[in-house]
Amino acid sequence: MLFTIVAWQTKDTSFQPTDAKSFITEMQKQFAEVQVIREKEDHKEELENKIKEAHQVLMKNYPVYYDWWLQDGRNVHWFKGSFSQQLSRRLGELNLATNVTETPESIETAFLSYLKACEKRRAKRLASFTADQPEIVFTKFRTLRPSFFAYTEGLSDARAECNYIAGGSLSKIKMNGIWAKEENLLSDEDGVYRDPNLHFDGQHLLFAWKKSAKEDDFHLYEMDLKTREVKQITSGKGHADIEGIYLPDENIMFNSTRSGSAVDCWFTEVSNLYLCDREGRYMRQIGFDQVHTVTPTLLDDGRVVYTRWDYNDRGQVWTQPLFQMNPDGTGQAEYYGVNSWFPTTVAHTRQIPGTRKVMATFMGHHNPQHGKLGIIDPEAGRDENEGVMFVAPVRKPEAERIDSYGQFTDQFQHPFPLNETEFLISYTPLGYYVGHPMMFGIYWMNVDGERELLVADPEISCNQPILVAPRERPFRRSSTVDYTKKDGVYYMQNIYEGNGLKGVEPGTIKQLRVVEIQFRAAGVGEVNGQDKGGGALASTPTGVGNAAWDVKRVLGVTEVYPDGSAFFKVPARRPLYFQALDANGRVVQTMRSWSTLQPNEVQSCVGCHEHKNTVPVAGHAVSMAMNKGIKALEPEDEMGERNFSYLKEIQPIWDKHCISCHDGVKQPMSLKGELKVVDHQSKRKYTDSYLSLTHARPDGEDRAWRGDPHNPEVNWISSLSEPTLLPPYFAGSNKSNLIKRLENGHGGTKLTPQEIRKVSLWIDLLVPQIGDYREANNWSDQDREFYDRYDKKREAARAEDQENIRQYIQSLQTKEQKK
Repeated sequence: MLFTIVAWQTKDTSFQPTDAKSFITEMQKQFAEVQVIREKEDHKEELENKIKEAHQVLMKNYPVYYDWWLQDGRNVHWFKGSFSQQLSRRLGELNLATNVTETPESIETAFLSYLKACEKRRAKRLASFTADQPEIVFTKFRTLRPSFFAYTEGLSDARAECNYIAGGSLSKIKMNGIWAKEENLLSDEDGVYRDPNLHFDGQHLLFAWKKSAKEDDFHLYEMDLKTREVKQITSGKGHADIEGIYLPDENIMFNSTRSGSAVDCWFTEVSNLYLCDREGRYMRQIGFDQVHTVTPTLLDDGRVVYTRWDYNDRGQVWTQPLFQMNPDGTGQAEYYGVNSWFPTTVAHTRQIPGTRKVMATFMGHHNPQHGKLGIIDPEAGRDENEGVMFVAPVRKPEAERIDSYGQFTDQFQHPFPLNETEFLISYTPLGYYVGHPMMFGIYWMNVDGERELLVADPEISCNQPILVAPRERPFRRSSTVDYTKKDGVYYMQNIYEGNGLKGVEPGTIKQLRVVEIQFRAAGVGEVNGQDKGGGALASTPTGVGNAAWDVKRVLGVTEVYPDGSAFFKVPARRPLYFQALDANGRVVQTMRSWSTLQPNEVQSCVGCHEHKNTVPVAGHAVSMAMNKGIKALEPEDEMGERNFSYLKEIQPIWDKHCISCHDGVKQPMSLKGELKVVDHQSKRKYTDSYLSLTHARPDGEDRAWRGDPHNPEVNWISSLSEPTLLPPYFAGSNKSNLIKRLENGHGGTKLTPQEIRKVSLWIDLLVPQIGDYREANNWSDQDREFYDRYDKKREAARAEDQENIRQYIQSLQTKEQKK
């Protein structure tokens, strides 16, 4: 029956509406209290607080009824006009009689009629979904509000902020008609469950579980849903393993803090993608990314799509696009939005069955993991809002530039598409109107926004719904990874194809420079920057504010042939980026992302920043690079492969040629090289020459030094530049007056071409001062101990990674011998 009472416990209970008459009474009570406050003078703040309270009370105690009421109103600000008018409006929405008077009898009769009509509507909406009595697994935990959406690891030895709220459960509902019966699978007052993922057999459930704030960390577990037996897969205090998914080859891909690095623009740990088997064996890193990767998901064709925070040499706020890879880590490439302001962040991605489209949550940067809901069709476009359509209701979004995007309306998270028009979703209709902590329920919904609440909990948020049902195993791609090899190969067909070198005369590019990004183990000190890509601090800084985010290791160069082709070998399992160089070794265009190859991988591209829907150019002869074969990288200069350090490579040039004049006396601009400028905010020591050339100034009172990347003397690409594709010759050595002065023999000096190229290299690497995070530091003993502790932890994890790979190679050899 419709008007039964629900017990709100979390074990083996039916989720059905509470008594209708008590709901009617409570509605009238809350409405009357709001009207009393509305009649007062200077009531704005009191009224706002009361309306929030009313929404919370009604949604907590009468979730199904109240959600119907909200659906049939125009918005959540419904406490206006008379109560009978509000009720009449809703009856009209359902084509029912609307002659409601203010008498209690009339209101109760009309209200019961309204609720019965809503129940019939629910049955009609859910008819196809509930036909086979579906089951849904979901999690219950309290909504986190980290400083950045992805800081959810809650690590026991966190470097900085630790976002963790104990208490939660792993639950399941089974639909019985139009209502659900809830079963508690696991509960933990001190722990948290998250990230459920179902095996293809529909029986085994993968999830992450952290049992204690300080005595345990998130690790992967597997439950047999038939027997309820639970098996632990990964372990190790001090490492968080989250967001695991099953792969077609029976491996598991997941995110882990075992990468051991810290975030460039804050002080927290980083999560990167890893692989292991279902026993937790052969765990190895496959994503070597600067900062966070989150929420991987498997597509029907066997690829994995995931969110990658991506801000090499550009601003960090707008760059949380979608990437893709094969299950073995090969084929890492853009999926959507790499060179875009919009969407700010795309996460919680899942494929819509039977299509090439994905559904995802669109959110901001400095906010929790919820926001708007939409569908991405990469065939319709790859940037900004080209391939994006919002749903519930369906509409085309504007390409906006908002940090905390999508946080001020109803809120969505963790979609689970059922087909092209229906999906399960963790959702709240009230959103930020009721503030934090935000409470979500599990809903059935369609793309038009019609919805029915399936389960909610008055005490805790319900999240991450997944349908319990067998599914077809996606195509299993043959792996090309060979861990006995140390290298991979890139092939570029024609660098002049695409927008990256638009307008550049073919033949201009002579070489590609290959640079490795090296990451910090922990944050010690900070500088601040500001540019078109936003504002940010850089922890354990490489130089002044707006200088390079990371330490840069110059690996070498390779030839670009006259037809624009290149074919070269690079070290595998390293984050690399490329710079297109002219005949003088100066940057014409630079890659502000990075790429990583797995051992023995061969990856090809059409050109420089070509549209990802582009196919190889047809009708051309075999390229010159293909004819010449794979080339090893050549040394950039006499120093070969090394971490670039201004102090070791550029300062000696000034000492040799310039210091006799630029001593701060004969010439006001000092190029002296003593590390005498001590900055307490950045915890670095700087030279006069470095600060002079970067036109650095203290960033306000007691703040670290900020450089001026747009000063024409050096004019480098700011580390906080816009996220969109920059045109060729945007900035750098080709635009810097300093290089022109040196070429013209400024002050009678005569630098060699090799020395000028080295200064150009410094500018094009975004003017780092240091080549090692410990170099030129002004650290206390406590700072040093802090950094060393996490650096040693990272080295230990890397050693474990190598041992796991050795065992993996051995297991493959054993299998081969048994054939």
